[in-house]
Amino acid sequence: MKIRVLFINAINPFVEVEKRYPNLGLGYLVSSLRKRFGESIFDFRIIDSDVKKEILNFKPEIIGITSVSQNYNYAKEYAGFVRAKNIPVIVGGVHISMLPQSLSADMNVGCLGEGEKTIIELFSIFLDKRNFLSEDLTNIKGIVYRKDSNLIVNLPQKQIENMDEIPLPARDLLEIGRHSYMFTSRGCPYNCIFCASTRFWNKLRFFSAEYVVREIEELVNRYRVSLISFFDDLFIADVERLREIVKVLKKKSFYKKVKFTCSARASLITDEVAKLLKEMRIFSVGMGLESGNDKILKYLKGDNISVADNKKAINILRKYGIVANASFVIGSPRETKEDILKTYNFIKDNRLSLFDTYVLTPYPGTGIWQYAKGRKLVSDNMDWDNLNINFSRHSEKTIILSEVLNRQEIIKLYRKFQRLRLWKNAKNVWFTPQLFDLPKMLFRIVKEYFFV
Repeated sequence: MKIRVLFINAINPFVEVEKRYPNLGLGYLVSSLRKRFGESIFDFRIIDSDVKKEILNFKPEIIGITSVSQNYNYAKEYAGFVRAKNIPVIVGGVHISMLPQSLSADMNVGCLGEGEKTIIELFSIFLDKRNFLSEDLTNIKGIVYRKDSNLIVNLPQKQIENMDEIPLPARDLLEIGRHSYMFTSRGCPYNCIFCASTRFWNKLRFFSAEYVVREIEELVNRYRVSLISFFDDLFIADVERLREIVKVLKKKSFYKKVKFTCSARASLITDEVAKLLKEMRIFSVGMGLESGNDKILKYLKGDNISVADNKKAINILRKYGIVANASFVIGSPRETKEDILKTYNFIKDNRLSLFDTYVLTPYPGTGIWQYAKGRKLVSDNMDWDNLNINFSRHSEKTIILSEVLNRQEIIKLYRKFQRLRLWKNAKNVWFTPQLFDLPKMLFRIVKEYFFV
């Protein structure tokens, strides 16, 4: 009989966007385990809802949980639920990687950073011992665990150099719709103050053009996907690779059966890049423009970007018939109302099709986390629900970093952006029917507005 393995994506069931797409990170772990141990040893299942019910019905012999910081309370709850059942629990994801010291007493092992190598080593031990004893974990890199009452953090795991060695994620265990997503790289060369990606991935690495096109082919031919979003931090970071992807993709018979969206940094958008994106059938590009004020933009993203770059990127994309979307961040410590209104006016004055606005939130592993920790607004054992990005539902708990505006002033400004978003997104959504279901989107925006 196969060993039952349950992987849990600990999401917040009240946040719609978290339920929208399956967790590919867990898919990569399953495919790596299958590659190493074959198909006959383990019976895998990946879930993100009805977790306790699934645990009782499936009766797993080992559990893996992945979690971001704002959902870490859920991860701890699930681990606590199985403690009496003596089921070993491995936790992974960005939260435990940034804060290994937050490993709960109900978790046996924390997997830090990239997990494909580490999970194979841990499952080798589990096959032999059916548990994780501290003496067996000493030489495994990239983990945190307890030995007696002491927390032990081992040396980092060596990252995978040849990304093409990683098998395609196990999408047969995931719910794949007509609009799906994939990764073509890991990491980011920049270090925005609100993002932990650089620290989590350590360095930027790419799947080859051939690997990328092979995964696209699987999505189109096996899963009948017609729209693919590239969820890379920076899909266009390597222009030569982008050029090669376009070249390889155009030779495929399915080339015109699928369209794409991607994310990009405004300062990297050039006429050459836009031409390549258009040729590849990318019709929508999302950019983290963050602010319409150069002072705040510099604080958030560093010296190598400007409001002028943001405007130029929008215009170049529109010139080539590519939809320009953006996200913005308000509530930086020294950002005044006038600074925030510059961002508001930037959105009004520029030809963005869709946009989102977020209140600056301090996540572990980011520069702004250290700032917030210095002001004693966060701690390593805080209530992780206070980091929930859904400001609309949790505005009374969300951490406010501003030193010049109070909570009510931030809420009032946030609602102003939401009204603009409702009008602008509803106006422009008709031009991007492949991406959005209009009634659902409008309902979500209105609900967010009235929840604040």
